[in-house]
Amino acid sequence: MPENTGEIQEKGRFKKGKSGNPNGKPRGARHKTSMMAEMLFEADAEEVCRHVVNQAKEGNMQAAKIILDRLLPPKKDRPINFKLPMIYNAANAITASRLICHAVGSGELTPLEGESLSKMVEIHTKNIELFDFGLRLEAIEKHINEK
Repeated sequence: MPENTGEIQEKGRFKKGKSGNPNGKPRGARHKTSMMAEMLFEADAEEVCRHVVNQAKEGNMQAAKIILDRLLPPKKDRPINFKLPMIYNAANAITASRLICHAVGSGELTPLEGESLSKMVEIHTKNIELFDFGLRLEAIEKHINEK
């Protein structure tokens, strides 16, 4: 076995618990493939963009979609115009859930909008429950300490 094998075992693997590179990859180090792809892109980026624009002008809808998706990306979210009641307790949460279900069923809200609103109601209800639980716990502790 050569002298410079260090911590390597006979079969070419490192000993258990010993890394071949204990310091890891240096910060900012980049893979050769990524660097090469970036160099190729930088060299031809302007020409490629010009070609895509020309294709779009000639009626290539895929090229037009590429351009429009970059200039005007589709919105992932939008405000939901739906009036929910104030939620102070579980009864209010049930009322809100009923209104959401009815709105989805009647087409006033999309199922995704209904799901989003329902999650908000659920989170808010859990917060109310935690707050109420904290108040009850404080009252119990106060009662125990007074005895």
